[in-house]
This record gives sequence, C-alpha cells and structure tokens, in this order.
Amino acid sequence: MRPDLAEQRFQEIYSAHQRHVLAYFLRRTDATSARDGAAETFLVTWRRIGEVPAGDSTLPWLYGVARRVLANQRRSRDRSNALSQKLNHLGTREESSPEVIVLRRAEDEEMLDAVERLRPEDQEVLRLVVWEELPHAQAGEVIGTSAHAITQRLYRITKHLARELQRPGRQRQAGGGDPR
Repeated sequence: MRPDLAEQRFQEIYSAHQRHVLAYFLRRTDATSARDGAAETFLVTWRRIGEVPAGDSTLPWLYGVARRVLANQRRSRDRSNALSQKLNHLGTREESSPEVIVLRRAEDEEMLDAVERLRPEDQEVLRLVVWEELPHAQAGEVIGTSAHAITQRLYRITKHLARELQRPGRQRQAGGGDPR
C-alpha cells in the first residue's frame, strides 16, 4: 500500500473507532492503562494497516488486537507485582559488624572452594537448581536425566559438601589466615 493511502486509511480508522477502542479499555482497566492500551492498539493497526479488514469487520479486528494488548498489560502487571512481592519478602537487613562480615565472607569462600572441588557435572546440577532456581524436572531436562535422578544427585552433593566443610583442615580460624 502506498504511504499516502496507508496514512489516509489509518486516519479514517482512527477517527471512526478511537472512542470505541478507548471505551473497551476503560471498561476493563484504569484510565492510564486504558490510554496506553488504546495507543498500543493503534500502533499495531498502523504497523499492520494492510491487514486491517474494511467495513463492518474493522471494529471487531480492532477489538481482537485490543484484547491481546490487554492480556499483555495484565501479564506485565502480574510479573511486576510478583517481583515486588518477592523483593518485599527479602526485607531489610540489619547492618552487620565488620567482624560478622569478615566471618561470613570466609564462610562463603570456603563454600565456593568446596563447590569448585566437585565434579563438573555435580557443579552444573548445583548451579541449575540453586543459582538458576530450576525445578528438578527442568534441571533434569537440561542435564538429560530425570527429576528423581536430580534429587538423588543433590542429596549426595549436599552430603559431600557438608563433609568437606566439616573437615578440620578446611575450617578457617577466626582472626587467623588461611590454614591451607
């Protein structure tokens, strides 16, 4: 479609149906989201102007686009709310003393050293489940095994790490250096 015809067609569609599309959103969401949704609907309309049906089919087509835009807005809002709740549950930490920070850092280093001594396959299982927060079934898909096998491997890995961290030669002394 020629640019001048596309612009004229868009102007006609917008003039005839802008109120209807905005009202569609206003009946379903707040005023700000309604304006954003209507704008997004007409942005899609402009991008797909060659696909917009003519006549009595135009408004139903616009409502279909608006419905998908509204669904996207809701998914985005739900993700944002979930993230906010997750962040709120983290809470605020009390300020730690320098001694506590040093001890915690030493414990973290011991743990990381112990993880580095694991077999590479076990390190990957641990990273997928703990750091990437994948459910056992999904971690199993990545590794190419079952969720049950992941559960068993994690059990063995955590037992091994606990033994490693309890070995007398591996513990750091408070105020002392690295005993290695």
